Amino acid sequence: MKTPTTPPDVVQAVETPPPVQIDLSADELQLRAQGHVSELPRQFGTWSTLSLAFSITNSWVGFSAVFPTPLLAGGGPTVFFGLIVATIACSFITAGLAELASAFPSSGGMYQYALSISLPPKGLLPDILRSFTFMVSSPKYRAATAFTVGWLSVIAWWFITATAGIFCAQLVGNIASFLRPDYVWTQWQIYLIYFLLCTTAVALVVWLPRQMPMLQTVFFWASIVGFVVFFITVLATSKGKQSASTVFTKWDNQTGWSDGTAFLLGVGTCMYAYLAVDSVTHVAEEMPNPGKGVPRAMALTVLIGMLTVFMWTLAFLFSASDLSEVSVSHLPILTVYYQALRSKAGAAFFAAWLLFIYYGATIGCFLAAGRQTWSFARDNGLPYSKIFAKTHPTLQVPVNATFPTLVFCVLYGLIYIGSTTAYNSFVNLSILGLNITYAIPQAVVVIRGRDKVLPKRQFNLGPVLGPICNIFSAVWMLVFTVLFCSPIFLPVTLQNMNYLSVVVAAVCLFILILWWGGKRKTFEGPHVELAEPTGTTHGLKPE
Repeated sequence: MKTPTTPPDVVQAVETPPPVQIDLSADELQLRAQGHVSELPRQFGTWSTLSLAFSITNSWVGFSAVFPTPLLAGGGPTVFFGLIVATIACSFITAGLAELASAFPSSGGMYQYALSISLPPKGLLPDILRSFTFMVSSPKYRAATAFTVGWLSVIAWWFITATAGIFCAQLVGNIASFLRPDYVWTQWQIYLIYFLLCTTAVALVVWLPRQMPMLQTVFFWASIVGFVVFFITVLATSKGKQSASTVFTKWDNQTGWSDGTAFLLGVGTCMYAYLAVDSVTHVAEEMPNPGKGVPRAMALTVLIGMLTVFMWTLAFLFSASDLSEVSVSHLPILTVYYQALRSKAGAAFFAAWLLFIYYGATIGCFLAAGRQTWSFARDNGLPYSKIFAKTHPTLQVPVNATFPTLVFCVLYGLIYIGSTTAYNSFVNLSILGLNITYAIPQAVVVIRGRDKVLPKRQFNLGPVLGPICNIFSAVWMLVFTVLFCSPIFLPVTLQNMNYLSVVVAAVCLFILILWWGGKRKTFEGPHVELAEPTGTTHGLKPE
């Protein structure tokens, strides 16, 4: 018996399941448009995002750690007016950066702000922006530019984290010697305290990721309440207040430079008050609607920082009875507390409160640096990127990428034991490095044309203010790159030499070796797959 056959002109109907459609949020679509899928929970709300951003930048607290340099570079006038100039400059830089963050929200920050503005060809979804520098750079130099900016940002964040940890360790040692004058701390003891503080911070970031938003909110309010208490107390209790002329007009330049150059050197240090304002960009993938939330948090961070740092600076300048003693102190802010309060217990209490706030910033730095490292590894920017690009399956945190920051800090801190002068020179790289990464993308945006490379965004500076901010950022950092590499004091000796130029050269050599050693052949930035639209607003084909 013959088996019936189907005539060749008859096609059998085969029932196929309908295509699977996944309903994705606008935030997830935007992230997938950059070649990635969400791996971290969106747990940072409005308050916790602002808390993280402010607790890391913490202008009044950060300036309390670095004001001796402008104090030596011109006395009270450089401290106060230098801070004004730094505030104006950093406001322009931050505004330009916030616009880019609104246009291209991503945890990679300057390295990976991405979303294409090209029209979709033949019905395809819009082409994808690689990284921020990928978008604004010409095709010939995209990979090299993105690779350089990525590494500068990673290294700068590692330096920032290390400097925050060292200052906390110095606070601990100086509080102990302040309460016990017979105790004289050594640099290796400070290093051991630093090691303990850093490892504890990483443990908190890695093993308590769900508590990070709440913890950063606690540090935020500790800073705000601390500012109010410190401000009122030092003004109310101080007996030997400085005159207005000492604060505003009496120049005391001890650097050996001319007054103009010394003032500019002081301004560079004053920029530390607004350091790491990009921190919130590194949790863009952990918050809803980052295109609006990130620039808002950056703007509020600068605004709150501006109000607190100016009021606090005036308070401690007027309340200190002897600014000369303050300028040569091991821990100048502790000396200010003691001169104002005339109480060791009170000064130690304030210093301990400051330590708590600053340690919150250290924890936030490890969190942001880990995210930055993870994002760069995700795009194959690091050696052994596949290892560092993994997130923990249950903790949902980039554990592998957070530990390189700890290893760097532990090794880098050893320099402090050998030479505090060399260490302090390296600290300036945190200011210089980050601000360079802020300026490079803005410069390229202007060169290529804002209308050409910037898509529609929730925060738009407009056709006038936008170019002003972008051009100012580029020119400002070009000038201050030279100033940052200059020694603070003349004549130059081994004790006061500025090693920053050596560090910058070493960092550039390191990046070149990585690039020409193989990354130029393998690094391309985020890989993007285009998909046909499914006919729904938020539908994408499954991979």
